[in-house]
Amino acid sequence: MSNLLQIGELAKQTGLSIRTLRYYDEIGLLVPSHRTEAEYRLYSEADIARLQQILSLRQLGFALKEIRECLENPEFSLPQVIDLHLARLQEQMAVSRSLFTKLSKLAQQLQISQSVAVEDLITTMEAITMTQQYLTQEQHDLLEVRLNQGQAEWQHLLTQARSHLAERRDLNDPGVQQMAWRWRASILSFVGGDLQLYEALTQLYQQEGAEAASWGTLDAPTLEYILKAVAMLSVREELVGFALGRLAPETHAVLSQGQEAMRELQLNFLGTEGLLLGLLAVETSVAAQALGEQSVDFATAETLFRDWLANCTVPPAEIPAKIPFTPRANRVLELTAEQAKQQGNDQITPQHLLLGILQEGETGGGMAMRVLQACRVDCDLLKQRLRP
Repeated sequence: MSNLLQIGELAKQTGLSIRTLRYYDEIGLLVPSHRTEAEYRLYSEADIARLQQILSLRQLGFALKEIRECLENPEFSLPQVIDLHLARLQEQMAVSRSLFTKLSKLAQQLQISQSVAVEDLITTMEAITMTQQYLTQEQHDLLEVRLNQGQAEWQHLLTQARSHLAERRDLNDPGVQQMAWRWRASILSFVGGDLQLYEALTQLYQQEGAEAASWGTLDAPTLEYILKAVAMLSVREELVGFALGRLAPETHAVLSQGQEAMRELQLNFLGTEGLLLGLLAVETSVAAQALGEQSVDFATAETLFRDWLANCTVPPAEIPAKIPFTPRANRVLELTAEQAKQQGNDQITPQHLLLGILQEGETGGGMAMRVLQACRVDCDLLKQRLRP
C-alpha cells in the first residue's frame, strides 16, 4: 500500500486538476483501485499506467468516450489509434482547405472591386465559426455526459416550452413560470456553477445560433420564448424581494422555519408547502391559531408532504444554504403583499401570508391547498378569521 498515491498527489504529479480526476472516476474511465476507510481515492501503479494511456490518447485528439472504448477493447492496438487520428486530421484539414479557398476568393474580390457580396461574407463567417473552439475537450465531454444523463428532462422541458409557445400562453402564466424556473435550475445544474463553461456556452449560442449550437434540438423561436419567460421570472422575483423588506419579525420567523422544514424533508425548493409548514411552526401567530382551530397542525402537514414529495428529495449536499422559492410561492408572496396593502398595513404579517395562500388557491392551488383540502378546512371561515 506504500506505493499508492492520493488524488492530490497524483494531480500534482500529472498537472491535472483534482476535479478532472474525480470526473474520470465518475464516468468509469479511471476508477482508483483502492480507497481509505474515509473513502479517499488511492491510485496504484496500474491506475497510473492507465492514466498515462488516457493522456496520450487525449493528446491525439480522442474524446473520452473513444478513449474508454479503446482501452476496454481487447484488440486495442497502436495502428488503430493512428488510423483514427489520421481520419480526424483529414476532417480538420478539409475544413481548413474550405476556409482557405473562401478567404482567397474574398481577397481577390477585394483587390478587384474593394467590396464583397454579402452572401460570400456570410458563407465565410459560417466556415470560420466551424473552426472556432468554444469549448475545451474536457468541457465538451463533461457537457455530453450531463446532457445524456438529463436527456429526458431536457426533452420534457422543450416539449413543454413548444406547447406553451404554440398556445400563445402569457409569460405570467403559472405553468410558463414553472417551466422557466425548472429551465433555469437545469441550466445551473448543467454547468455545475462553472462560470467559464457558462460563458463558453453563451458564446457558442451567440455565434452559431440556437439550432446549430444545440445540434437541431432547440430552434430559435422556442429559445427566445424560454429566455423571455426566465427574464419575467427574474422580474417577479425582484418584486418579491421588495415585498420581503416589509415583513414583520413574526413573518421572518415563518419563512425561516419554512426553510428548515424543507431542509428536513430533503427538498431543494420552497413552495407553498414550505410556507404552510413555516406558518404552523410559529404557533404564536394568529394564522397558526386559526389553522389549529380547524385541526391543521405541523405534524399532520409534514407527514402528508413527506409522502407526497418523496420522489423529489435530494441528498443534503445538494440543498443550498438559502433554498429558493418556487414560482407558485413567489406568486403567493406577491398576493400577500397585495393583501397587506388592501388592509392598509405597512408590514406583512403571517395572516396576510395565509390569505395569500388561500387567494392563490382559488386559481389552482399548490401543495398547501392540498393539505387544507385533506383536512377539510372551511376556507371561507378561515378567511373571516384572518381578516380584521
